[in-house]
Amino acid sequence: MKWPLCNSPFTALDKLKISTFLFREPIWTAGEWVKRYERMWVRQFGVNHAVMVSSGSTANELIALRRKWELQQAGEWPRRNKVVFAVNSWISNCSVWINFGFDPVFVDVSPDNLNVTPETLNATLAANEGIGTVFYTALLGFHNEIETCKKVTEHYGARFLMDNCEASFSGYHSVQDEECAGPRSLLSLTTCSTSIYFSHFSSSGTEGGLIFTQNDEEADWYRMMRNHGMTRGMPEHYKNPVVNPDFDFYLMGSNYRSSNLQAYMASLDFERAYAFSEKRQDIMGAFYSTIDPDKYAIFGAEMDARDHSASIPLALPILCHTKEQRVKVEAYLRGRGIGTRPIIGGVLLAHSAFKGYGNPDDFPVAKWSHECGLYCGIHKGVTPEMAEELAEALNEV
Repeated sequence: MKWPLCNSPFTALDKLKISTFLFREPIWTAGEWVKRYERMWVRQFGVNHAVMVSSGSTANELIALRRKWELQQAGEWPRRNKVVFAVNSWISNCSVWINFGFDPVFVDVSPDNLNVTPETLNATLAANEGIGTVFYTALLGFHNEIETCKKVTEHYGARFLMDNCEASFSGYHSVQDEECAGPRSLLSLTTCSTSIYFSHFSSSGTEGGLIFTQNDEEADWYRMMRNHGMTRGMPEHYKNPVVNPDFDFYLMGSNYRSSNLQAYMASLDFERAYAFSEKRQDIMGAFYSTIDPDKYAIFGAEMDARDHSASIPLALPILCHTKEQRVKVEAYLRGRGIGTRPIIGGVLLAHSAFKGYGNPDDFPVAKWSHECGLYCGIHKGVTPEMAEELAEALNEV
């Protein structure tokens, strides 16, 4: 069974189209194709604004910069510069905030899906003064009572923001919103980021990311910041009559732009990526309906749902009960050409970059995922039958 960690979503026809694009289009940098790709997300998911930038990490950086700017404007910086993070996360979810002068407050995660629970969030916010922000990570595509997490955050006067790079196509039910006939896109819940990296839901084949917001003024801020802070293409009220309108700088931005080439490549993959998201759920369901629950932890029980109110997995987590078992499973998979990775950061405080920010032993669930977890990729070369066959084989390991 050939199962690499990821493979290219681009077909031979796609590559021909890309070659034609390079011959036909005079401008490969940011331009009309970026705007077209942003509109695809807006139409598909009902968000007000999608702002394309150079990577998912760039999106996180701009969200952190914006939050610092908001706190400064409100006279609350640095008094409320603490940010809550799950201790199992991707490094650039946290590092950009720390680099901008925020103080991290790390919390452990739920064993059910490695996400922060409302109860943990409530206890953390109640026990710590100076928290102005919660930056939630939907790890591997999952989320845990996310509306309640947002309400808890806002109850304490903090801002709920989100890295959604691994849950771009997931939805959530709004139990308080009766006019909502179906699930809402997670992208519309709050200001958040996503990535269109090689193996993510919508791929540009290279780097790329987006910021989603429902707020018009916030979207203007992000658009100017990604373009050196310039007012070019912005509404008239941002412009300064005493400077050249082609080089009018409203904010102290930089070049965070994406390119037409990235946007064109990503647009080829976008709509079929949405269709494949349902297959991702089927792959996850086939695996966990077959795996032995006495030998492996069952992850993400809500995957039984077959609508977009459920989380949609970025990858297939395999969580062992002991470190020794994980080593054995990893060797078994490697020997059969099945690519794996650790469960993202595991416990970030075990990494050299985060020494001094806390003790890994204080976060037992994240430490367990660090020592006992791994994941296999879910891409267009993977089928539910492959997932079932893998589960059957792991039951014998």
